[in-house]
Amino acid sequence: EVILAQSLVVLFLRSGIFFLVLSFGILLIRSVRKEVEQREKLQKLTEELEAENVKLKELDQLKSEFLGFAAHQVKGPMNNVKGCADLIATGAYGQVSDEAREKALKIKENAQRTVALVGNLLDLRKIEEGKMDFTFTQVDIVKVAKGMAEDYKVSAGAKGLDLQFASAAPSLAIKADEQKIRQVIQNVIDNSIKYTDAPSTSSGQKGFVKVAVEEQGDYALISVSDSGRGMSQELVKKLFGRFVRDEQPAKEIQGTGLGLYISKQIVTAHHGQIWA
Repeated sequence: EVILAQSLVVLFLRSGIFFLVLSFGILLIRSVRKEVEQREKLQKLTEELEAENVKLKELDQLKSEFLGFAAHQVKGPMNNVKGCADLIATGAYGQVSDEAREKALKIKENAQRTVALVGNLLDLRKIEEGKMDFTFTQVDIVKVAKGMAEDYKVSAGAKGLDLQFASAAPSLAIKADEQKIRQVIQNVIDNSIKYTDAPSTSSGQKGFVKVAVEEQGDYALISVSDSGRGMSQELVKKLFGRFVRDEQPAKEIQGTGLGLYISKQIVTAHHGQIWA
C-alpha cells in the first residue's frame, strides 16, 4: 500500500502506520521473548528449589532420627543415676551423712531435669512429625497435681522455698492423658522453682511456690503461682513459643525454652487453655 500510494499525504500516512506497526511488533516480540526467558529461569529456579527442599527434608529427617537416638541413649542412664541417687538419699544403702544426703539429692535433681530435657526433645520431634499420641481416660487431677507437688518439695526446700498445695475438693475427675497432663504440671512447677530465688535471711520472709486445683464449670483450673522474679509483658506475649526464654537469667539457669511450648501443644490437644 505504501508503494501504490497516489499522493504524498497518503504515502506519509501509510508509511507512518507501517513504522508504528513495525515498532509495536518488535517491542511485542522482545517482550514475549523476555517473558519466555523469565519463565525458563523461574522454572529452573523452581526445580533447583524443589531439589534443595528434598535435601532439606532428608537432612531434617536425619536430624530427627539422630535426636531421637541420642535422647534415648541419654534417658536410660540418667534414669539409673536418678534412681541410685534417690536410694542413697533415702538410706537404702545404709545411713549417710547429711552432706552426702544433700549431694545425692542434688544429683537426683539434676538427673531429673536432664531426663525432663531429653523428654522435651523427644516430644518436640513427635510434634514436628505429627506423631504425638494421646490416650484419654478418667483422671483424678487433684491426685495428679498433689503428687507432682510432693515430688518437688525436696527441690523447693533445697532452695529455701515453701511449696504449698491446695484444692477445694478432695478429688476432681477429668478426661485426660494422665502422663501428658503430669508432664505439663511438672514443667510449670519446675519453672516456678527454677525462676524463684531464695529470699535473703535478713528479710525474714520465705519464698513460695503454690499449686492449686479448683473446679470452674466444666473445666478444672490448675494454677501455679510463686514469689519469683516476674516477667515482662513482652515475654508473656511470646512465652509459649518454641525456644523462647527470658534473656536475663538464661545464662545462669539451665533450660531449652521448649517446656512451655510442649505444654501448650498438650493442653490444646485436651481442648484446654494455658496462659501466664
